[in-house]
Amino acid sequence: MHEPAVVLTDLALAILGAVLGWRLSGTGAFILGGLASAAFWGAIFHAFFPDRTSTALGFVAWLPVALSIMVVAAALLYMALSVFVTRPPRVVVVAYCAVFLGVVLFVDESFSTLVLLYGPILVLALAAAAVQAIRMRDRPWGIIAVGLTVSAAAALLQQAHVAIHPVYFDHNAVYHVVQAVALVLLYLGFQRVSRTDSARRA
Repeated sequence: MHEPAVVLTDLALAILGAVLGWRLSGTGAFILGGLASAAFWGAIFHAFFPDRTSTALGFVAWLPVALSIMVVAAALLYMALSVFVTRPPRVVVVAYCAVFLGVVLFVDESFSTLVLLYGPILVLALAAAAVQAIRMRDRPWGIIAVGLTVSAAAALLQQAHVAIHPVYFDHNAVYHVVQAVALVLLYLGFQRVSRTDSARRA
């Protein structure tokens, strides 16, 4: 198996995201489910395609990873717009997805490009969660903000190639471990937001 540490941490991240996402509904389920999907397909890609996207099959194997990240970004964008706008225009989300897909298919599909496409949405979602936490004095939204911050830190570590060992536990494996912490925080935040919203409607 190629890159065993990356593959195993990806699979662990996929299982964690799937289990936690299954226990949520709405935006939280889309975000955690999308991250789980990206991790699962990432494990397959790293295990069986050592030549990465330089081959046609490698490119096709990478597409589910990119599309999963696009789903996560779209959910985060809609969440952020819902905080700042009473009736968020869905056309903005559709347009974003169209640009994301166009760049991946016709310009560059690398993870660095995915981070550039996903990063601004992550920052916007973090700002929205922080605003919501302050505006409503809501601790669950604060937990979501921390989770998004940890997720951003994971991406920065990956892009900076921070590794425990260059071969046995590289920057991708480190990214997966830090991202797992982010998933747990996001789950706790979205779970408590759901409970709070249900209590307010009761």
